[in-house]
Amino acid sequence: MFLTAVTFDRRHIFHSPLARKLLHAAMDEVRAHRPWVTEAIVLLPDHWHALWRLPENDADYSARVCQIKRIFTRTWLASGGKEAEVSSAKKNARRRGVWQRSFWEHIVKDAADFKLHMDYIHLNPVKHDLAERPAAWPWSSFRQWVAKDEYQEDWLGRVDLPEAVEYFWHDQ
Repeated sequence: MFLTAVTFDRRHIFHSPLARKLLHAAMDEVRAHRPWVTEAIVLLPDHWHALWRLPENDADYSARVCQIKRIFTRTWLASGGKEAEVSSAKKNARRRGVWQRSFWEHIVKDAADFKLHMDYIHLNPVKHDLAERPAAWPWSSFRQWVAKDEYQEDWLGRVDLPEAVEYFWHDQ
């Protein structure tokens, strides 16, 4: 499963070391009760992408993402983190100014699709002009895959996701 979660108004929350730490802790907390394997991940200032492998006969990634976002929001605000202003309608619906309500998901179809999305994840900091090469971005699984000989340290591929890839936008 390929996932993307984005901050509210694309605010650069994850520039903060505290925010990165709290997101990691939220993922660990959820994973302790609802396991998954993170095959690849990248954290950028305003969003994260991941490839997850869930246990057999378990496809409830949506609940996991919702729990991660809920726990992160609670701990971020309790730690003095700021949120964006939201409309009165969003306030009435108990929405906070930390995350976009929805997230992207894509069911990985085969090994080629997995590799395409793994490459996309690892090139994302380059795409967003945050690093000159994937190995230069510290908040990524890229170096773990270099250690597994999947990539060379100086890899700088190119990924164009085909238009036929189906993405689903999930509201929480």
